[in-house]
Amino acid sequence: MRAVPVSDAIWWVGAVDWGLRDFHGYETPRGTTYNAYLVRGERTALVDTVKAPFVPELLSRVREVVDPAAIELIVVNHVEPDHNGGLPEVMAACPNARVVASRSGVAGVAEYHDGLSIGEVGADDVIDLGGRTLRFLPVPMVHWPDSMFTFCPEAGTLMPNDAFGQHLASSQRFAGEIGMPLALEQLGVYYANILMPLGRQVSRATEKVVEAGWDCRTVAPSHGVIWRGDEVPRVLDAYRRWTEGETEARVTLAFATMWGSTRLLAESIADGVAAEGLPVRVFDLADSLVSDVTFDLLEARGFLLGGPTLHHGMLQRVAGYLQWLEGLKPAGKLAATFGSYGWGGGACKQTQERLEAIGFSIAAEPYQQKYRPAAQELAEAFEWGRVFARAVAEAPAKAQG
Repeated sequence: MRAVPVSDAIWWVGAVDWGLRDFHGYETPRGTTYNAYLVRGERTALVDTVKAPFVPELLSRVREVVDPAAIELIVVNHVEPDHNGGLPEVMAACPNARVVASRSGVAGVAEYHDGLSIGEVGADDVIDLGGRTLRFLPVPMVHWPDSMFTFCPEAGTLMPNDAFGQHLASSQRFAGEIGMPLALEQLGVYYANILMPLGRQVSRATEKVVEAGWDCRTVAPSHGVIWRGDEVPRVLDAYRRWTEGETEARVTLAFATMWGSTRLLAESIADGVAAEGLPVRVFDLADSLVSDVTFDLLEARGFLLGGPTLHHGMLQRVAGYLQWLEGLKPAGKLAATFGSYGWGGGACKQTQERLEAIGFSIAAEPYQQKYRPAAQELAEAFEWGRVFARAVAEAPAKAQG
């Protein structure tokens, strides 16, 4: 795969990681990319680098466009190792380049790379490459304290690092090439599993871009495909919905089971939700990707979580998923829990307590049955699902506060 022109005087020179399957607990069955960009005026800049093992791949693409020794500037938008891990090797190949980052980025690079000293840029700085300029916008906690956006106004190209990205490996570089349905889906999966708890910061960052008057005709993130033309407003609108906590009147139902009893309850409850006219999607936590469950929950207004009791408490899969959700802090959602038990209960009570602590509003008392549910108990589960669905249908479409 060769270097790819992105927009006027900008080239993609990153790397494709076809084999990545886990990103700190977020399953990535489609792999990912580590995008880096050359910006060429009279002088040349490299915006972002790559994960350390992929430096040779990056440098081979750089050489298709320019001798690395001709690069005079390297911009570090984010110090996480998938973007900054290969920085020392890239610097060695670009001996004439100065390196810049946000104030927090300067400190982060030094900590990651044994005291390596680089320069600082901020919102008032402009670097003139001769015919092309770079402007900078530090965006703390989108999604680390050091995060920064870089913009080339002459090319109308925003390089926002992790914002607007997707974990998606492809031989194609642009959203329009792989198809907008897949690109937008993976944008949502990424947002739900990484950026969801930072909605306010993400919203403020996009507002700052508007306030700065940046005309972004191309958005080139550091993971996945690049957005161009009329794709850009669609991406911005998706982020607006998610950061504002807009939800749909539908239900995400996830469960774990040992002997099938909780599965039977889950199926009857889902039928009850559907009988009220609400869409519902059911996930068995034993064979569903956590990232897919969370993506479905991103715009769902209702969440049902079920599991059996083991050792007076939750099954590991249920407890593990709650631990994942606790870090993501979903807001503006109704929840309830259900399950089965044998000689002693406890899981439903613990699950509800965790859901409340995370921030869910409990819309129904737990529904639980002893041993395998009979026909009458499945009918009761069906009705319980209908009651929950009505509460979801009547709830506000947007998170309050």
